[in-house]
Amino acid sequence: MTELRKFKMGNGIIGIMAATSEGVIGINKSIPWNYQDELEHFRLITHGHTIIMGRKTYEAIPKNIFANRRGIVFSRNPMNNEDSVVFVKSLSEYFDITKSFKKSEKIFMIGGAEIAHLFLEHKLISSFILTRINHLYSGDTYLNLNYFKGWTENILKLHPNYTIFQLTNHKEVL
Repeated sequence: MTELRKFKMGNGIIGIMAATSEGVIGINKSIPWNYQDELEHFRLITHGHTIIMGRKTYEAIPKNIFANRRGIVFSRNPMNNEDSVVFVKSLSEYFDITKSFKKSEKIFMIGGAEIAHLFLEHKLISSFILTRINHLYSGDTYLNLNYFKGWTENILKLHPNYTIFQLTNHKEVL
């Protein structure tokens, strides 16, 4: 982790994901729920900004999402960069790309679980917009919600099917 200290980001990275209270975020490479207004919230928040994700998330999302966003995709396998998508193999490569970003640039980590855990483990996320789904869903992909113990929770939106929280980490963030 000491290597990462030299890569301190401006305002930090913002996580944005949805999960059940058990941490379910996916099943069979897709999201188990479909709440259009929650998806619209995601689109509005991330519009015009950089989104970070893993390869599995990249393969699962519609490609038109990159029309108004810059994408950075983590993949262990080399892939060719596309118009608005850059592929990286490591945090070091990620930081090489983002070091030229303006301090005011908003960067959203959108998942999946492996990338979320990587960024949370390395304390690279300063805040997290977490949609907590109010219903039980089966899943095979989980977000470890224990990472958020001690974070401050503020409710952004109450909905019968979900609650959107702004979680803030007041501990040291790189």
